Amino acid sequence: MCVQTRHTTPNGTPVWTSGRGPTVILAHGVLMDHRMWESQVEALAEHYRVCCFDMWGHGDAPDPAGRRSLEDFVAQIHDVVTMVRGDGRPVLGGFSMGGLIAQAYAIRQHTELCGLMLLNTVYDRTTQQAARVRHRYEQNCALGAEHAIESGRERWFTAADHAERPETVREILGWILDGNFTAKCKAHRVFVSTGAELVGRLGAVSCPALIMTGEDDDGSTPDMARRMAAEIPVSKLVIMPGQHHMMPVLDAMRANAEILGFLGTVFGPLAKQAQRARHP
Repeated sequence: MCVQTRHTTPNGTPVWTSGRGPTVILAHGVLMDHRMWESQVEALAEHYRVCCFDMWGHGDAPDPAGRRSLEDFVAQIHDVVTMVRGDGRPVLGGFSMGGLIAQAYAIRQHTELCGLMLLNTVYDRTTQQAARVRHRYEQNCALGAEHAIESGRERWFTAADHAERPETVREILGWILDGNFTAKCKAHRVFVSTGAELVGRLGAVSCPALIMTGEDDDGSTPDMARRMAAEIPVSKLVIMPGQHHMMPVLDAMRANAEILGFLGTVFGPLAKQAQRARHP
């Protein structure tokens, strides 16, 4: 298991770093925390400096007073980027809500990034999709973490996942229970109520992008991924066969292969220099 060093931004965001080389920053999904990236950290830290952080109200991150907004999370990512970027531009990756925030950041700050990775990320929900996620959020707020766990159990996993990888399923669902669920709900409200303001603006993103989702992800759908890829001028689209929402965890080997290929392309000579430095 990779050694992770914990840092804290001036505004109190906990950040865990592993490895050396060009910098990759990973933003987790709502109700999760930085632990969801364990498989990516293991795979990427051999060649890159991997930085994971907890979003406001999740994991070890503070829960500032008042309601959350998309701006709060964009500012948080900016603080992380500013602290860890070093001498070179990083690649920013986000999963689900983390991908939504990464979109918003990249639209404004794409010249600060070497690349963008949007994994199982929502974009331009239909009226019906928006109604479903809002109802789910309202039910979670009313009924608590156990309801969110049961909802995730039904939507995120196949019958084969439950049968063949029950411990992994339990671990993922356990992340929902960890921490302050009320604080997480403040972030969840942002996830279900924002995003429309980003539609049609991804054409401004000048850095290369990797866009991935599972073919059976009914929340971050293949159609959403295709539309993001169509709008971002330089992009690669990957639809992972047989996968649902938790693709980066449950199909980490294939997901990591795509991520490593993308990072090797966007970082180019920097990645090779870092590898030579680690293995002279």
